[in-house]
Amino acid sequence: MTPDVTSIAWVLAKLMIAVVLGGAVGWERETLDRPAGFRTHVLVCVGSAVYMLVSESFATYPRSDPARIAAQVASGMGFLGAGTILRHGSVVRGLTTAASLWTVAAIGLCIGRGGMTLIVAVLAAIVVLLTLTVLGRVEKMVVAKRQYRLALIRAAQVRRFLPQIKGILDSVNARIQSVEVVPSIEEGLQDMRLTVRLPPGVTTDQLTVQFLAVEGLVAIQWE
Repeated sequence: MTPDVTSIAWVLAKLMIAVVLGGAVGWERETLDRPAGFRTHVLVCVGSAVYMLVSESFATYPRSDPARIAAQVASGMGFLGAGTILRHGSVVRGLTTAASLWTVAAIGLCIGRGGMTLIVAVLAAIVVLLTLTVLGRVEKMVVAKRQYRLALIRAAQVRRFLPQIKGILDSVNARIQSVEVVPSIEEGLQDMRLTVRLPPGVTTDQLTVQFLAVEGLVAIQWE
């Protein structure tokens, strides 16, 4: 059956709504320089809407189950979301972005379904944006979260400096979560990777000054 102009316009309208809602969430991630930003969220939302539109096109076929295609979107998003999660020692980053991608996929499915679920899609997008922006600020103000940073310290026989480094960190109530010593790119030196939990109010600049005052340490870099 040849689609009429009205049906084509309605499909295009759904895809444009997916661009707007997915882009709104993606833009918030983009401004924070997260692994998945504006374009990724737009593509996820549009792609999910297309999957739902395709699913509904099979509704007229006997023994068809349109819900099966849409259900696979949730499973497939697990692989894409995993690509945004990075681990450095005991520090895990990207979980919020992975969750936003997963939610945007659900928003896209609602858009593709149309009808009353369009309202669900719009409300969900608003809730997601409020969660990422307003609640993010509230979390920083109310919950004094400790931050985890990765320190790269370079020296000859670097492990012998561990007691002094630990003493500096203890003086500011910081804690070492993991230690790894690897050969350095500079001959005769070693690199020690420390995952450090810093308390509120303590900056890496303060610790860098104290570390470099230790005789024998060649360099320190924070990630």
